[in-house]
Amino acid sequence: MTRLIRQVVVAAAATIPIAMAHGASVTPRTGSEPGPDGTFGEMNVFYGVDISGTNSMPLPKKMRVNSNMASNNFMAHLATNNLIPSTTSFELEEGFDYLPWDQSPGDNLKHPAVDPMIQFGAGVTAQIGSASGEFPFGGVVRRFGGIETDPPGNPQGRYPASGDQYLSSGTRILRIDFGDTPITSFGFFGIDVGDFGATLTITLANPDENGEVVKKEFKIPPESQAGEATGSVMFWGIVANENPFSSITFGSDVDPVTGDTFAFDDFTIGIIPLPNAFGLGTMGLVCLTGASAFRRRRIS
Repeated sequence: MTRLIRQVVVAAAATIPIAMAHGASVTPRTGSEPGPDGTFGEMNVFYGVDISGTNSMPLPKKMRVNSNMASNNFMAHLATNNLIPSTTSFELEEGFDYLPWDQSPGDNLKHPAVDPMIQFGAGVTAQIGSASGEFPFGGVVRRFGGIETDPPGNPQGRYPASGDQYLSSGTRILRIDFGDTPITSFGFFGIDVGDFGATLTITLANPDENGEVVKKEFKIPPESQAGEATGSVMFWGIVANENPFSSITFGSDVDPVTGDTFAFDDFTIGIIPLPNAFGLGTMGLVCLTGASAFRRRRIS
């Protein structure tokens, strides 16, 4: 019980206050609250959101005060823990294809933009996929070239946090699987999250010493109920040194097909440099700190 209370306090203390709404008459809630299931060790959570309230244009970067602050604090905490950020932005130059807007992911499941494999630094890979058997795919890379060009017409509040491409998904179906390489930190930008009343649930999972899967949930309340907060930008990140996790699942209590669909961008993990085995002064990269660096667990 003592450990669980400490977790909640750490997470609450790391929460970034939300700025006043821009262009929207909504009162968003603050916080990213750990759920009650199990003990996942001491952790730091970073969270901030900036309200847009319009489909007509992306929220200007200079107005993304809270999300950028949360991202900066997350990056600073990685540095404090001797972690080097490795970020994937789903761009063409990173090797990601994109699915044209006139094509449906469900009809193009073999397209490389549907459920792509992510290559982080240090050889860490992550497979995007579905967290529900009801849906054939988890996420699809889309390209945003501006309001008047791509996608055509109304962008529905979704756009990249940086660059031209992002991962689009109804969050009830999105899973990120790191396989047998658990990580201790993860951060991301979410665009258009919770504008139609969806609560975003982020679940971290990893087996314990007995092979039982330990899960930790965080819930982010909706920003509006009927689209008033459309196009908003949020950042969420976690550093959990004591307990690496092998998978991340994004869940929603609103049907992703007929309700809330989110955009995700700039997935970031932390890796640390260590001298290689030959002592030549070059640096090898591993994804975990301390004794956790050599643990390899697989989600059952």
